[in-house]
Amino acid sequence: MRSARLILVLSTTAGLLSCQPRPEPLRFGEEICAYCQMGISDPRFGAELVTRQGRVIKFDAIECMVEFEHSGTVSAERIHSRWVIDFSAPGQLIRVEEAEFVSTPEVRSPMGFNVYAVSRGAYESDPTLPRGQKLSWAEVQELVRRQWREGPPLGAPQQH
Repeated sequence: MRSARLILVLSTTAGLLSCQPRPEPLRFGEEICAYCQMGISDPRFGAELVTRQGRVIKFDAIECMVEFEHSGTVSAERIHSRWVIDFSAPGQLIRVEEAEFVSTPEVRSPMGFNVYAVSRGAYESDPTLPRGQKLSWAEVQELVRRQWREGPPLGAPQQH
C-alpha cells in the first residue's frame, strides 16, 4: 500500500513537472519573428517569451522580444519566462535571469541594436567574445525603448 502511494505521488509530481511551460528550440531558417516578421535565421541571436499557458512566442532578436512585450500584446501577468540565445553556444536558449548582455559594434544583431547575450560569467571567462559594454536586463530594455523611440530599425513593423 505504501509503495503504491509513493508511485502515485511520484507519477503525479512527474506529470506536473512535465506540464511546466517551457521554451522550444528555434528552427532557424523556418520560423518568422512574432514582432518584425523577419525570418529567424542567425543562431547567435533570438529570443522567446513563454506564457503561463505554454504558448511560445519566438523572435529573431532580443530587441524584438523587448518591443513585443512593451507593446502589451501579452500582459506581463501572462508571461511565465523569457529566454535568449547564448551567443557563445549558438541555438541554445538561456533564461534572461541567467544571462548577461553586451552591447558592441563588433556584432550585428538582426535588428541592428548590436546586443548579444551569454550565460552569467561567460563574458569575463571567455576572452574570445566580442568586447563591449555589459548591460543588465533593465538596461537592455531601456536601450531598446530609447532607440526605438528615435525610430524603429529597418525591417521593424510600422506603428499606425
